[in-house]
Amino acid sequence: MNKIHGGNIYEIAKGLGLNPEEIIDFSASINPLGLSKKAEKKLRDSLSAVLHYPDPQCSALAQALAQFHGLPEDQILPGAGSTQFIYAIPRVLKISRALVVTPAFSEYETALERSSVGGKCSIHYFETREEDGFELSVESLLFALTQGYDALYLCNPNNPTGILTEKEDLRKILAQTEREKVWFILDEAFIDLVEEESLRREAGTSSRLILLRSLTKFFALPGLRVGYMISNQKVIHKFSRNKEPWTVNTLAQIAAVESLRDERYITRTKNFVHQERDRLIHGLRSIPGFVPYPSAANYLLVQLHPSLNLSAAELREKLIPHGILIRDCNSFHHIGPYFFRIAVRSRRENNALLKALRLVCQEIPAL
Repeated sequence: MNKIHGGNIYEIAKGLGLNPEEIIDFSASINPLGLSKKAEKKLRDSLSAVLHYPDPQCSALAQALAQFHGLPEDQILPGAGSTQFIYAIPRVLKISRALVVTPAFSEYETALERSSVGGKCSIHYFETREEDGFELSVESLLFALTQGYDALYLCNPNNPTGILTEKEDLRKILAQTEREKVWFILDEAFIDLVEEESLRREAGTSSRLILLRSLTKFFALPGLRVGYMISNQKVIHKFSRNKEPWTVNTLAQIAAVESLRDERYITRTKNFVHQERDRLIHGLRSIPGFVPYPSAANYLLVQLHPSLNLSAAELREKLIPHGILIRDCNSFHHIGPYFFRIAVRSRRENNALLKALRLVCQEIPAL
């Protein structure tokens, strides 16, 4: 299966003879409000900092994250996006048999395949089903965890469905991974809108839980690459010893710290995304053949009804001439050709998407 990510507007813009800024990118779920204005100003005022090596310990960032989450600093390890840890985990923990809850971010599988030491990693899949609305069957997963795995990979809210597994169910899964001595890799890259569902409090006392967090999406820092791991002190120390130096550049650290301190920006983002996500859902439902799924994240999974006689890949190509890029989800494990993912963007951009979708539907020949 080809590995495809959202956000590749450069190739699309080049093919259309446009600047990337002229493409409305719904394929990457970045904060529609953009960068925090306080962080933007701090970056402008701090350009001379690039003359110095970054703080290899990311001390100010670790402190800001600890204050933000109300956790001890020794339970947090900053890195160059959560992807850095996705690739480090199989190597550091020597994972040889993993269970991945799907659909899932393709980098889990790629990282497991590349890091095999002394033999190929055996990757198994626990599939959520379309007929269940892609909700996780917790009891079935608890049984699956008795089958001798080294690690469980789960994204919450799920990418690309946006479906949230509630905290009480996650605690049941955590208890089972503890009993079975399975590493629980819980990717919370999209948890910011429902922070109360995070297992960050449990991470410090659990011997098996590793949380992956990102500042890319909510804080609109994809180009600076900032993320972090939350776990118990022993695990954090282990990964810290195995971490390359200077992975988080100076400007990334500065912007991340300032963003975390911008409480007004955080509140505005949550309010705006909740409001605009609901409006986008209603708009999609008004177009025959478009079925949006409920979401706890800043994106929506949308299913195309077979009556449209249109795949998500075909829809993607039809929208590109309108200057709009969506995420065809066919590359996600087992999800099928009739699903696409769209980010929640500004009201003007969301209106442009809805208008383009209606125009595309009018162009579809009647069966």
